[in-house]
Amino acid sequence: MAHPEETIWHPADLFSDEPNSHNGYALVVLNQPLELRASLYAKIWGNAVQKIAADGGANRVHELNKSSQGLEFGIDLVIGDLDSITEEVRKYWEDLNVEILHDSDQYSTDFTKAVNHIWTPNTQKSRNIIAIGGLGGRVDQGISVLHHLYMFQKNYDAGKMFLLSSEGVTFVLKSGKHRIKAREKFREIGLGKHVGILPLKEPSVITTTGLEWDVTGWKTEFGGQMSTSNHVREEWVTIDTTKDVLFTIDFDTQPSK
Repeated sequence: MAHPEETIWHPADLFSDEPNSHNGYALVVLNQPLELRASLYAKIWGNAVQKIAADGGANRVHELNKSSQGLEFGIDLVIGDLDSITEEVRKYWEDLNVEILHDSDQYSTDFTKAVNHIWTPNTQKSRNIIAIGGLGGRVDQGISVLHHLYMFQKNYDAGKMFLLSSEGVTFVLKSGKHRIKAREKFREIGLGKHVGILPLKEPSVITTTGLEWDVTGWKTEFGGQMSTSNHVREEWVTIDTTKDVLFTIDFDTQPSK
């Protein structure tokens, strides 16, 4: 049982037919290839109540629609400076009456514009955000996405943010105690065994349980020790961290029945 001060995480729940922790989330599609099976994206789309493409993300959803047999992936809004969306794709979404919102601010990324559209200062109800893509391609772009993930997650009042790639899921653990359900499988996908706990802005001291190589009072920092390629040992993993860290776990796309 969780203690009141623990933050609970169910990262695989977004693939559930009846999600609990991720009920009513917003979806942000970034400009990277969508490489999971279309049936898995269909589950993510079906569980989302708001679907936004960040500029070139609209191209990626269009490609997904063209390659998916019998499946349709809709979006509610395309937002950004619109320097990446193609004319063909823009017309495609306009013909479907999807709003195209041009935001020319060059001091914010398309990812930021999409998130700010969901988490507004007037937001009354917390809503989780699932951001798809962003960790493939150029290294600087991938680092930028992780930077934004950290910047967006100042606290959990507006909701939690999850960065979903074709390989796994990543999220920010704020300083404090966390309890993560690290073993969970559904029909077509489950969580894998590989885990990383990475420092962000500053060094952190972490204590873990449920991993193959647990640590107690262990300092982690860039240029020092870092916990990568650890293995899940128990259904629940706990992490106590003195500073914000990044948690990442891979997918098992061929889970045993």
